[in-house]
This record gives sequence, structure tokens and C-alpha cells, in this order.
Amino acid sequence: MNRRWWRRATLAAVAGTATVVTTSTWLDAGTGTAAAQGPLPLPTLSLPVPLPSVSLPPLPLPSVTLPPLTPPSPKPPTVRPTTSPSAGPSTGHSPGPAPASPAAPPRAGGPAAPAAGPPMADPGSAPALIAADPGADLYPQPPVDAASTPDARQVAALTDVERRIQYLHNILARTRDDLATVQRQPDPVLQLLTVWTGGPAPVGDPAPPLAVVDAADLLDTPTGRAAALSAAITSGQAELTGRQREEAALRREIDRRARAAAVTAAAAAPTTRVGAPGGSRLGRPLAGRLTSRFGVRFDPYYHVWQRHPGIDLAAPIGTPIMAAADGRVTRAGWYGGYGNYICVDHGRVSGQRLSTCYGHQSRLLVSPGQRVRAGQVIGLVGSTGASTGPHLHFEVRLGGRAVDPLPWI
Repeated sequence: MNRRWWRRATLAAVAGTATVVTTSTWLDAGTGTAAAQGPLPLPTLSLPVPLPSVSLPPLPLPSVTLPPLTPPSPKPPTVRPTTSPSAGPSTGHSPGPAPASPAAPPRAGGPAAPAAGPPMADPGSAPALIAADPGADLYPQPPVDAASTPDARQVAALTDVERRIQYLHNILARTRDDLATVQRQPDPVLQLLTVWTGGPAPVGDPAPPLAVVDAADLLDTPTGRAAALSAAITSGQAELTGRQREEAALRREIDRRARAAAVTAAAAAPTTRVGAPGGSRLGRPLAGRLTSRFGVRFDPYYHVWQRHPGIDLAAPIGTPIMAAADGRVTRAGWYGGYGNYICVDHGRVSGQRLSTCYGHQSRLLVSPGQRVRAGQVIGLVGSTGASTGPHLHFEVRLGGRAVDPLPWI
């Protein structure tokens, strides 16, 4: 509307100006009077009407109220206890059993249900855990006593050496995998050497010029990396061999002292109840077949190197487990990869606390604090925890540190 008004006003002004000019010219041509008086002034055009101002009201922005951010609650660790249907004797390396509750309900008149213990490490996360710490233990370990006697210091030294052996095994396994990966990569330096020595050049891959191949280039090639990895494997294997000799010497001395302590105890108290003939300090917990020995091994469940702190005795599900000697139950419940786990304290031997522990049970028949006798049934064989088949995991511990059970039974 404002623009149309402005155009009409402008046309009126132009028309008025043209009329004045025409009249002035006509007067000048006809009489000469107007010309003598000079040109007439142009009319002044005033615009008395002001341009309207347009004001738009501000548009209100919608208010948005965001709910407070609540951090997600941490996901609890996955506990994957396992059990297996009743079966015959197993080597402990059968396919993985099906999941089950970590604490089976007690039968009528039996002990109270064991409390839930530490979660079991997930087998899928085991390689990452070992990559971060090759000496990590995927199984929970009970607290240990101070190594205040020569015998205790020997057992502590054995534990340290076996931890180092586990570390070296895992490092060597990873380094060998890296070497195999590097050896599968094409190497331009090898192709260049082939050309220099008169061999056929690879099709479509010309050899690099001689000037660009120096010592740094050689180190940063698959061949150079393979040489470095091979040297690391040689060095690690040499240390592993030395540590294994050290472990064998410590175990021989600890086993000798264990046998001497067993004979001394039998001679001092010939009427003491023991679970096996021949003056042994401890009785055999069951008549199962030995399927895995004490020491560092490639774990059949986690597929990484782990220290095996006991022996495995294969037996069918439900086979009775007997206490190896008189004592008091200190632990009875779920214990991570050990599954349903019992430990019994048998007093002190050569200044060290002696205990036996029993893992992967299908049912626990005793409770913490309960006194047991040698040969008493304390539980039933199962396949709970990090187990690949029905068997008993049996441990002997001095001051809380595991030693080989075989010299004790």
C-alpha cells in the first residue's frame, strides 16, 4: 500500500513540472514578457504523510524442560556357575556343562544354603584380562599367612616362581601368535633381495630403489619385526627353562619336608585317625582317577595359562567327598571359578597352618565352623564353576598357599 501511494505522488510531481516548463516556453515564444522575468521556480513537493512503521510482536519460544540425567546403574558381573547331568567318570575335559544356580537348596535336615561368594570370571573376557596382566589369577585365592619360618618362606618362594612361570607362558603364547601374523605379511625387502640375488621379481610389484632401503627400513618391515619377535621368544624361553628348574628344586624340598612331617605325626600319635595307610598325614578324599596335576597348565576352561593349585580327580556326579583329616570347616559356599567350595583347617604343621580344600561340588553337606572327622562325607562331586566335566578339585594349603597334594596323600 505504501509503495502505490508513493508512485502516485511521484507521477503528480513530474506532471506538474512538465506543465510549468511548457507554459514557460510558450510565454517566452509568444510575448517575451515571461522570458524577461526569468524561469519560474519549481514547486516544492512535500510529503505530509509519514511512512507507516510496521512492528511485529516477538514470537514466544516454546519452553522445553529436560528431565535430569540419571547415570545408568553399573551392570553386575556375570556369574556363570555350571553343572552337569549325572554321568560316568570324566577326564575333566568334556564339553562345557549347562548353567545352574551357584547354591543348590539343601536337602531336608541338611546344612543351611551357602552364601553367594565372588563371581566367576567370564571365559570370553579371560584373554583380555590375561593380555592386560599375564600373571593374573582368574580364580579367587584365600588370604595367606606371613612367611615367618624357613618352611613358610620356601612355600612363598614356590608361589612366586609359579606366578612368574604363568606370566612367561602367557607372554610367549602371545608373542608366538604375533610372530605367526607377521610372517604371513608380504615383505618388500624380501622381494628386493630376491631381485638382487637373481630370482624372479613378483609380477606387478617392482622392487624399490636401493637408496630407500636402510637399517631403519629393515627394522620396520615384517622381516625386521619377525627377527625381533624371534629374539624375544628365545630370551623368554631361556628364562622359562631356568624358572622351571628353580620350581622343581623348591618342590622337591617342600615335598621332602611334607613326607617327613607326615611320618613324624604318625609316629607321635599312632592312634590318630588318618584316611590312608602307610603313615600318611592326609587321607585320599575319593578313589577317583588323577586327570590333572598341580602346577602351571593351559586352563581347559579359560584357554589361557593358569596356575593349577591342586589336583583333579575324575568321578561321577554325586560321588561322596570325604574329609582328608580331622578339622574345622572354615569355608563352605560359592567361590568364583571353584564353584561350590569347602576348606577345612587341620591345625599346624612345622609352624604353618595346614588346610585342605575341595572344589566344583554339586552339593555341600557341611557349614562354616562345623567340626568334621577324617573320612566324614562333606559334599558330593559336581561340575560347578569353571569346570568342563564332573570331577573333584583337591588342594592342600600351607599358610593359605597351595602346595602339591600328592606327597600328602
